[in-house]
Amino acid sequence: MAGGRCLDVGTFDGFWAFEMERLGAGEVIALDLEDPTKIDWPYDWRRAGPQVVRSDGRLDGSGFTRAAAALGASASRTSGSVYELDPEIHGGFDVVFCGALLLHLQDPVRALEAIRGVCAGELVLVEHLDPLLELIAPRVPCARVAPEGDQWWRTNSAGLVRLLHRAGFELEWVGRRFLVPHGPGWSNRRSVTDSLAARSPRGRGALHRAFRARARPPADAAELTGALERPPTR
Repeated sequence: MAGGRCLDVGTFDGFWAFEMERLGAGEVIALDLEDPTKIDWPYDWRRAGPQVVRSDGRLDGSGFTRAAAALGASASRTSGSVYELDPEIHGGFDVVFCGALLLHLQDPVRALEAIRGVCAGELVLVEHLDPLLELIAPRVPCARVAPEGDQWWRTNSAGLVRLLHRAGFELEWVGRRFLVPHGPGWSNRRSVTDSLAARSPRGRGALHRAFRARARPPADAAELTGALERPPTR
């Protein structure tokens, strides 16, 4: 990371952008939406959701601006969707950080493909895992649909590995499962499954895991031809 060009996808108030700068990044770009109509709203929230977000100012970037001033940071925040990442516009990055974003996206594979397009080095992906799937189907790549109101998909570890590969990445490293503590408004009783999946029975929080991956070349023609010639399954 030292001296490198880094990207923080879904930066919000900039915590990871400022951390990458503190660790010696030469340039840090922090990406997030400012237009609430571009959020992947579910059908029932599509009309009222943007109004709610506009009224509370959570996307206006003011938190990032205040934090940058307090820290004397030079990381720059730019408005845009992860789907809009384009190497012709944004260039390439030595390190791309993406934290707890995919579960809020309607199309996580398209998002990862867009990240791959600008990832010249390594992607660090930290995601909220589904604790139930992590316990009952740890080796089966799978996801739950809309387990929470603001979520589209929540996968297990095997599911995230498969998503990364499907989007053109090669996995390099998988970290240990860990818990991100909830705020005071959250019932700890809802964290028991997360604690078991994290192998931390006394801990409380949302189950997360970190992954590191690099962009891989596409499959060769022989491999692709073989896959297409297989008889369809029913």
